[in-house]
Amino acid sequence: MPDTAAYRLLSKPGEPAPVSVDAYQRQGGYVALRQAVTLTPGKVLDEIRTANLRGRGGAGVLTAEKMDLVARSAEAEKYLICNAYDADARSLISRTILAQRPHAVIEGMALAAYAIGASEAFLYLRGDKALAEIVTTALQEARDAGILGRGIFGSSFVFSITLAGAEMGFMGGEESTLIQILKGRPAKAQQRPPYPTEYGFADKPTIVQNVETLVNLPLIVARGGDAFRKQGTALTAGTKLFTVLDGNGGATLVEVPCGATIAEALRAAGLQVNESNARGVAVGGMEGGVLPLAQLSTPLDFEPVEDAGAIIGSGILEVLPRNTCLVHWTMERMRFLARESCGKCVPCRVGVKRMAGTLEGIESGVGAQGDLVLLEEFSHYVPDGSLCGFGVNAVRPVVTAMKYFADDFNAHLNGACPTGTCLPVRAHRYATKHVL
Repeated sequence: MPDTAAYRLLSKPGEPAPVSVDAYQRQGGYVALRQAVTLTPGKVLDEIRTANLRGRGGAGVLTAEKMDLVARSAEAEKYLICNAYDADARSLISRTILAQRPHAVIEGMALAAYAIGASEAFLYLRGDKALAEIVTTALQEARDAGILGRGIFGSSFVFSITLAGAEMGFMGGEESTLIQILKGRPAKAQQRPPYPTEYGFADKPTIVQNVETLVNLPLIVARGGDAFRKQGTALTAGTKLFTVLDGNGGATLVEVPCGATIAEALRAAGLQVNESNARGVAVGGMEGGVLPLAQLSTPLDFEPVEDAGAIIGSGILEVLPRNTCLVHWTMERMRFLARESCGKCVPCRVGVKRMAGTLEGIESGVGAQGDLVLLEEFSHYVPDGSLCGFGVNAVRPVVTAMKYFADDFNAHLNGACPTGTCLPVRAHRYATKHVL
């Protein structure tokens, strides 16, 4: 596996994390920002474009292209939002970055704001008191050092960051929903277009960037976009963080080059996965897809993972133990997602719940062959009619489980759980199959 030492987002094992402003500066922190404010915003954006950095929040949009939409706006008032809210609460990514390198986040936000012409930003995270205290301290240190405020490093750049916390479940991290939360409105997804880059916070051009995306910017600006592209793939440069869940309650955060295989990421977490100890690996978190062991050679890049049926999503790799029944696993996933839907659009609010109910029937021995047809039908209906990415991706657990583990579903329809672990959760079928 390629060495990631040159561009490392996490502290090395045994290495003190640069939490304070002094420790961060001793490791080269804020050099990029000092350099950037002597350049034009366009030149900073050009360096990010050269780096070929893609958003790490799940969709993989080219960061420079998204920033350019706001930078070119004629509006004088623009905003930046750093999304450090891990929608899947099992993820270690955002909380670890903020705990280890809060000043790298601040510097990344300042660089992005300078490049797009914004003077105000929000750092949005889950309602974690201990984490909020770390970030609050770092923000005050930056203000005291003249890194935030007016005349940053002797330039005309003015920049401030407001810390915002919320605990709104899975949907709290969705782009349009978090803007509604910051506006003080109900946590409901919004129809797009218009996109936040045109009509976001305070109805002004707003860019929402994932925290993992932003902490790459100091490295890119300080060392150059060409150097950044030496890691990763032609499609996606740099490294990517993944939370590896071992299936037994253990969780490890790893950093691997973009394009490393699923198997390589698991080995980086100290796991050797094979048919004797696992049935598959779920990729992408609660809305991700489940892949069989034959797919462990899949590169962890946006397009290859999506081609396999999963998503990079929240950056979670979850090993499923050998005794996992995929009918039960999928049912539990859909039950969770049905509860987490914001409820604004009918296909998501009702469709995901109906899929969960259908799976309950299959697990309980009251399913019928037509239920598989219904699940297939809903796997198109829900994403096609949903307003946001939650509904688009919510069907992936079902689609991939039915594709790769069809034998589990057929076994249940024939009256037996393939692993002997499932228990009935209902005693009847829906009276009318197609009522939505």
